[in-house]
Parts: sequence; structure tokens; C-alpha cells
Amino acid sequence: MGALLSFRLRKRLPDFTIDAALDVGNEVVVLAGRSGCGKTTTLNGLAGLIDLDGGAIRLDGETLYDGATGLSLPPERRGIGYLFQSYALFPHLNVADNVAYGLFSFPAAERARRVTAMLERLRIAHLRGARTTTLSGGERQRVALARALVTEPRALLLDEPLSALDISSRAHVRAELRRILRSLTIPTLVVSHDVEDACFLGDRIAIMDAGRIVQADTPQALAAYPAAHFVATFIGSNLVELPAQEGRAPRRIAFDPWRVRIAHEPRSGTYSWRLRIADASQSGGTMRLQLEGGVAIAAEMPLEIWRREGLNIDMEVYAYVEGSDVRELDG
Repeated sequence: MGALLSFRLRKRLPDFTIDAALDVGNEVVVLAGRSGCGKTTTLNGLAGLIDLDGGAIRLDGETLYDGATGLSLPPERRGIGYLFQSYALFPHLNVADNVAYGLFSFPAAERARRVTAMLERLRIAHLRGARTTTLSGGERQRVALARALVTEPRALLLDEPLSALDISSRAHVRAELRRILRSLTIPTLVVSHDVEDACFLGDRIAIMDAGRIVQADTPQALAAYPAAHFVATFIGSNLVELPAQEGRAPRRIAFDPWRVRIAHEPRSGTYSWRLRIADASQSGGTMRLQLEGGVAIAAEMPLEIWRREGLNIDMEVYAYVEGSDVRELDG
């Protein structure tokens, strides 16, 4: 049986109380959601950096925290590696010394062996003597990750590992980070507020809202069967609640934005609405629309159709979806 990080945390905050539960196996789980929803606080609670108000944390069969008994192991005894959002590297130390920082209790020969092996594994051995202030964002990230992994932790936490990167380097560094994380065989929890990063890095995504994990599943399953409007909005899907009619109970349906068709005249069918184009943005050759009215949905269409149809923001249109493109959620 593989390693397992299992937790339920309670932490009172000024605006809400975190009450989050999750099991993480030998996989990468992205804890995703808007800024301020409690993601980083959850990581800090797992690492033992803050006091909790209840719950329990177990890693590999060992209890790290138990609110009922008052047990709480200090951070250095939890066996958890942590990559901070700011990377928290020491500017007065070179790369090798930064990576070796957590190995102060080991003999010098063992420290040197571990540091060399980790620098080579993360492909930064050529930087061992460099000061961290001279490194690129991607290089600093790998140094911080090497420092988190060199102690051979039983679990790994990463807080917004891509947020400090500029746009030009983000895609390359994200691909390299995914390669490294996929090579690990420990529970890994990554915090991100970016849906692209979450889908690219995570085997699963746990979506958090106001301190609670609303739904946890693969990116594909979240998009196909969102459990709440917040999940659908974050993952880029549509969730619509249909009122009861002709003896049928209210229903919930989901569909992809690119399945939505736009027309100037009404279309027959169950899944058709008169809506206003509340917002529109271009991404390459695609237009993404936010439509509001009786329902609120997102739609995507080729830029050429947007121009050909003479569509504009605030225009009233008819949006419709074919029945074959709709997924029933109830039941």
C-alpha cells in the first residue's frame, strides 16, 4: 500500500472557518480556488506552522496532529517538505548551501552526497556555487524544490509554485515542474488559483471555497460533472438548473462552453435561452463570451463567427445547446 496523507483541519479565521478534509495518495493533488479561500492556511496547518482548532492529520500511518488529544508534532518531526510561494531562499548563501540547509544534523559526507545527488536530479548541478540572487525565476524554483526534497520527506507541499514567474518562462518551468512531480512517489499537495496550472499539474483537483473542499476529482470529471456553480465556473464548464415542468422535477445539467451556439433568432428545443452578452474576450482565434439573463453561462466561438455575425457586448442573442451535448447531473 502506498503512502497516504489523510487530514481534516479546522481553523477559525476572521471571515470564515476552514473545515477541510482530504485523502492524498502517491499522487499530485492541486488545492485550487480563489485567493483568500484558505488554501495556504491549510498547507501551513499540515506543516505545523500554525495552531489549529481541531481535526486530525495522519501521514503514512503516523498521527501528526490530533485535536482531540492535543497531540501536535513540531514541523521538523512531521517529515513534510514545503516549497513556499516566495521560495524563501537565503541570499547570502550559494545554491549548494541553500539546499543543504535542512541537513544540519547529518554528517558532512552525507550532506554533501545528498546535495550533489539532488542538484543532479533537478538538473542544476552547474549552479551549485552561484548566489541565488543571480538566478532566474525557474532556477530559484528548482533550488527551493531541491531544498524541500533533499531531506527525503514523506509528503510534499507547494504553495503557488508558479506565481513568481514571468509569462515568458512560465510554460517551460511548469513543464519541468510537472516532470519532477511525476517522478516522486509521495503524496504531493500543490496550491494554485490558476485553472490552467491546476489542470496541467494535478492528477486530481480539490476545489476549495470559503474554507471547504467543494469537490475533488480529475480535471475531466470536474468539467463533465461539476457539483456546484463555483466548481463549474472555476473549471470552465457550465452548470444550469432547469425549473420543474410538465410533471418533471427540477434538473441540473452541465455542458461545455464550446458546445453553445449563438443565433439572432429563437431556436426550438429545451436548451435555449434569450441572453445578453455581458462580456467578451479574445484568446488567439477564439472568443469567450459571458452570457447573462435567465441563466448565466459561458460560450466559446471562433473569432471569424463573432465578426461575421456582428456580435457585440450588451447585444441580446439566443443561446442554445443540442440535447446530445448536455450531461444530466441529477441521479
